[in-house]
Amino acid sequence: MTAPEATKEPLLFGRYRVHEALGESRLAVVYKATDLRLQRTVLIHLLRKELRDNPRKREQFIAEAAQSARRSHPVLLEVFDSGESSDRPFVITEAVEGRPLFGIGALSVAQALSIVRQVADAVALCQRHRSDESPLGLFHPPISSANLLLVGDGQVKLVDGWFFAPALIPADLAHYRAPELSAGQPPQRSSVVYALGILLFELITGQRPIHGEDARATALAHLTQSVPSLARARPTMYLPSVERLIAQATARDPAQRFPDAQAFAQAINDLWRELTVQTRRLVVEPVATVRPPAEIAAKRQPAAPTPPATPPTRPASRQDDLRSRMSRALTTSFDIDQFRRYNLSRSLMGWFVMILLLLMVAFGSFWAVTWAIERFGLGEAPRLPDLPAWSLPDLSWPGNTTPEQYVVNIAEGLNLRSAPSAQPDNIITIVPNGVVVRKLEGPVMADNIPWLKVQVELNGQIIEGWMSLNYLRPQP
Repeated sequence: MTAPEATKEPLLFGRYRVHEALGESRLAVVYKATDLRLQRTVLIHLLRKELRDNPRKREQFIAEAAQSARRSHPVLLEVFDSGESSDRPFVITEAVEGRPLFGIGALSVAQALSIVRQVADAVALCQRHRSDESPLGLFHPPISSANLLLVGDGQVKLVDGWFFAPALIPADLAHYRAPELSAGQPPQRSSVVYALGILLFELITGQRPIHGEDARATALAHLTQSVPSLARARPTMYLPSVERLIAQATARDPAQRFPDAQAFAQAINDLWRELTVQTRRLVVEPVATVRPPAEIAAKRQPAAPTPPATPPTRPASRQDDLRSRMSRALTTSFDIDQFRRYNLSRSLMGWFVMILLLLMVAFGSFWAVTWAIERFGLGEAPRLPDLPAWSLPDLSWPGNTTPEQYVVNIAEGLNLRSAPSAQPDNIITIVPNGVVVRKLEGPVMADNIPWLKVQVELNGQIIEGWMSLNYLRPQP
């Protein structure tokens, strides 16, 4: 960075050089900055300007910042400093980079359990610090896959996400809202267990189980809708113990759930040991049988000694076999894309063989009719009409003979925008999950998001626009 460029960047408290705005969270604008004194990258969470004159939001921001400074956990951001600038309070935290888990698709059961166990441990730490000021414990960011960043090999950070526009955040959090909260009751420690159970279901299936037309409808849907079984979302999966864990965590009645995050984390640990323990053959004692009188009388007669019979080997029990299958399911990632490609290739091969057979039958019939007419002099043999010349349309892009194709990889669909920006006013339409798009140009970085200009066909209409590369999967 040149000296003139550095002078353009604001300096906060003579210490923090502000570089760029990453986005907005529930209460703050998040900036990437450098701590000039300690020479490290940090994040600045500054109360949003429109909330500066809102006393309730201002007090909430200050209280959450103070509580965040009192806890320390690898899943939660460390608080380094706080202060106030231009009548707007701010908090300095550690910097973090990673991909949000929102829209990442289905994970293996082992990966999902590991991630939720980390988050449950962090929430349990916060709940243990209860006081008169905070009877439910210290503050932690709301549970949401959009607030979880994958920062390493299976490691996550729970943050107050800045990836959505503030107007869209309530709709995101409504998917995890416990039924008692939607009914107007005060929050309980088991309320967050409900959100963790929803998160576990989402990570295993790649789908959020409760939906509504908007934020309010989604929140109220938790009062009437139940979380479906895992087998309904992933028919190849059979793990009753995981089903029971999610069912108890997401029970509509708070009294039927795990009482707090610590109990839920312990249940995950117990389930982990149960599903990964080495199986052993069961030892069954022989059952004594009653012999008939004739057999007893025969036994009284002296008989030649016979060598002892070798007891037959009992085959492995069905329970052993089931445990082995569950252990393999937990330790092997389920590649859903490979499964889909395999089924697609089988379907395409079947259609190809069917069309080939139909062409052979048609050609054979035409040849037989032509031969019969010419052989018996029944008239002029039919001829195939001259087909007009045609060619395949040119699908190539300038300088790119094979255009890159991507697949939308987010369950709720992905916004197609008129410009590479996360602003809500530039949305053209929503492209459903699984639709193939073609890259025109990019990627271009804007709002700390990589964007691609793409072309997509929807309802017979070709539309061009910009999409976030974070939720596009390359088409093999």
